[in-house]
Amino acid sequence: MKIIPRKFILAAFALFHFSIPFAGAITVGTIDTFSGSLDNWQKGQGDPTYLSVVPDGGPAGVGDSYMQSVADGTGSFSRLTVFNVSQWDSNYITDGVTSIRMDLLNSGSSALQIRLGLRDGAGLGYISSTPYVLGVGTGWQTAEFLVTEEALTTVGQIDNFSSFLSSGFALRILHATSTASLSGDPVVGTLGVDNVTAVPEPRAMALLLVGVAILALKKHRQG
Repeated sequence: MKIIPRKFILAAFALFHFSIPFAGAITVGTIDTFSGSLDNWQKGQGDPTYLSVVPDGGPAGVGDSYMQSVADGTGSFSRLTVFNVSQWDSNYITDGVTSIRMDLLNSGSSALQIRLGLRDGAGLGYISSTPYVLGVGTGWQTAEFLVTEEALTTVGQIDNFSSFLSSGFALRILHATSTASLSGDPVVGTLGVDNVTAVPEPRAMALLLVGVAILALKKHRQG
């Protein structure tokens, strides 16, 4: 019987271990499913008419709850913009988050241009350069927004992209027809959001390295 070298065992264990998110890295692997609460998402003013949890009809069907944002096109609730300054305010560099994935539903009568926004306390930040267009009556769609300098447009004067991602900001989901601001544009519409997920690139890389380690172990056994 061949004995597997200790270095291979330790390497495989280390790769597997570090591919699992640490409890302290809040954004890595975070998923907001809106099971009974808004998971700290909010508008500028609280009103269940314009932001609420719908208990049924999410992407998984019966019993799957989701967040619903409503805009009337005028006044304080003219925009679909929602934001989170709690669990999504983290260091995206050290956490390795490179994109945010979510399920989206257009329940209104107007097409929507959904973008991801990252905004700091001074109102500066970044917005998705290309929107995810939600047509009317298209059902639930899965959108993934890259959190990379190439995929985002700067709003305001910001010195360094990496420093911004490390310094804390509010994550925003908004309907915006341009990249001019992080406030969003007035619209009469209804947007459903579910399964907002942080996607960490390091995990994918670690899984790839685990695969390489497994192949190395198999080759060693056959040698």
